[in-house]
Amino acid sequence: MDRAYRIVSLQAVSVVSMASLLFFLLGKEAAIAVFFGGAVAVANALFLTWCMHAGAQRPVQEARQELAWLVRFSMERFLMVALLIVAGLGWLKLMPTPLLIGFVLGQLTLVVSTIFSGIEK
Repeated sequence: MDRAYRIVSLQAVSVVSMASLLFFLLGKEAAIAVFFGGAVAVANALFLTWCMHAGAQRPVQEARQELAWLVRFSMERFLMVALLIVAGLGWLKLMPTPLLIGFVLGQLTLVVSTIFSGIEK
């Protein structure tokens, strides 16, 4: 579990670094949008980590029940990300391109750091 939190920490650092860089290059609005998009990716990774931990604590079920749990968990993550991005674009009126760049950067950091640190068993 420590590895998962280190990966999330690396993800957060990369998002804050990109937001800081864009603050100086493009201004406050772009930096806030990138930060929000990255925060959505970090929230997604934290939820993933929490669900992995909860899944490991559950007693082993039959395959159909495990698959149903995985599908439910995936749908919850998808819905959370979609609602947060819609909130950033609609309610907060953030710039769309920097918000998506921040989200993609956060997700890319998660994928690359997981590959380099090895997949947790």
